[in-house]
Amino acid sequence: MDISDNKAIKLFQNLLKQKRYFDIADKLEDTNLEYSFDGIWKKITFKVNPKYIFDLSNCDKNIRREIIKILNLISFDNINEVENIDFKINEKSFLESFEDVLYFFVDESGDMDFSEKGSKYYMFSFLVKKRPFKLHETISSYRYSLLERNLNPLNNRLDIEKFHACEDNKHIREHLFNLISKFEDNDIQIYSYILEKPKVMPEKIKEKSNFYAENLSYAIIKLLEKLKISKNFIVITDNLPVQKNKQTQIKAIKNGVNTYITNNKLNIRYDIFHHCSASSVNLQLIDYINWAIQRKYEKNDTYFYEKIKKYILDEEIVTKERITKYY
Repeated sequence: MDISDNKAIKLFQNLLKQKRYFDIADKLEDTNLEYSFDGIWKKITFKVNPKYIFDLSNCDKNIRREIIKILNLISFDNINEVENIDFKINEKSFLESFEDVLYFFVDESGDMDFSEKGSKYYMFSFLVKKRPFKLHETISSYRYSLLERNLNPLNNRLDIEKFHACEDNKHIREHLFNLISKFEDNDIQIYSYILEKPKVMPEKIKEKSNFYAENLSYAIIKLLEKLKISKNFIVITDNLPVQKNKQTQIKAIKNGVNTYITNNKLNIRYDIFHHCSASSVNLQLIDYINWAIQRKYEKNDTYFYEKIKKYILDEEIVTKERITKYY
């Protein structure tokens, strides 16, 4: 018998999250449930998205017991008690669900002062992920925990709209990096595109908006080459740092990527968005990661870099072979 009570399914996912089974809850999104009695067990079968079937089918006995325990807290129609669970493919799921979209979250660092007074480096760092985003709920929950601390009048008030590495206090920063270090090695990849600013030709920096767009476009292309891209992808950056000629910048970035895709005869689609970092946990994560990489190069400080270096696909100093310095 099919159970169509979506509210009950949502309740079940929320209860899983309270037990900190965030990954399982995410993988049960848009699941259909089917009840059966096989002569021995009263069983619920989860009909799931095809790309999650192997992960869910192979979850260990302890997790299965917890799932059954939580199910029995919920009143489903015509079910008195669940004694067993199973996972099958939801055949109604679109075949496109097998095609994992890659996400590139981008942060830039370094200033536009091309003199000895400015930063030594200018860089873009990319966080490469695919959904479901691991630890996403954990990091979001930590921010709300910090807000809840404000209800205790003995605590210093913290107004945390977003995590920002250079602004957060040392305790928050330490905790965030500890959370970031808990990703599995294959959950995320990091790529950094690094310019030694004294080696950048003066004619390249006359128009700051052009400099940003040209290098971001080239950095995206370098990453696509390293990933040997064959999947659709979405690029999300923080709001453009140079607001002048905004549409021209966006067009220039896309033109470069379009040319690469055409020249390499890739049958893929993509889009680029520029969002406020407060809207995205992943933009806040790459802000932290990029901050750690920048400190390695600018200050020779590798304390936080050591926590994230295991995820690094490449740190590419694209000006490394250049000899001439212009200041």
